[in-house]
Amino acid sequence: MKPVSANLLCASCREDYWTLIRQLGHVQLPALRSIMLRQAHIGPTGHTPSKGNAPMPIDTRAQDLITDSEAWLAEQAGKIRAAYAGYDWRKAWYAIISNRHTILTMSTAADDYASLQHIVRRNEQALTPEDELIIIGTCPKCDSMLTGTPDAETVTCQHCRTEWPAPAIKAARDERLWQVQITGTPSDAAKELKRYGLTVSRNLVSQWLRRGKLHATPTNTKNQYVFNLGELAALLDCHR
Repeated sequence: MKPVSANLLCASCREDYWTLIRQLGHVQLPALRSIMLRQAHIGPTGHTPSKGNAPMPIDTRAQDLITDSEAWLAEQAGKIRAAYAGYDWRKAWYAIISNRHTILTMSTAADDYASLQHIVRRNEQALTPEDELIIIGTCPKCDSMLTGTPDAETVTCQHCRTEWPAPAIKAARDERLWQVQITGTPSDAAKELKRYGLTVSRNLVSQWLRRGKLHATPTNTKNQYVFNLGELAALLDCHR
């Protein structure tokens, strides 16, 4: 068992912890509940042709996130007073924000904070439009593609639910980019890199080609080349 001192939070962590608590109840849970009931949509909307199956009445992924979020709130509220553990999520949240000092100075505060960080990160990813997510890499456990926000510190696999440190996954991804080739224009190459969170302009790619820094292979089609994404990523890293 950890000593009590190991679970005390510094002033900065306490502020962040409190911000996450407010964000969970004020922003994330209402948004997730709307998505679960299909009252809201993340990202662009469009007509999807029917494939003969009736749509599910609720979004089960959002429901799973809501369940985890509500369980965390119930647990913390129950630590304030046992009777609060039976509150619905909103009343539990109100009980928590009405007892700031108690929550922030609990002997389990550090563990509770870490648990909440994980929950909020998962919720944040679910609430982020797909076109704002980047390819972080591949899950080492199940080989599923991992996506997340560009500044994510961790990433959770949506298939096996394992959480990984984003920098390590990105490093492995960048190594594998040397095995990836695309055929297209400098603009196509820039767009493909953007999917991995690497921003470069088509003009800069064209400049690298003219100066011989980029060893892309010309094709028979005007202004189209075979690009190696690993080489592009390495050049971009040197350019920064």
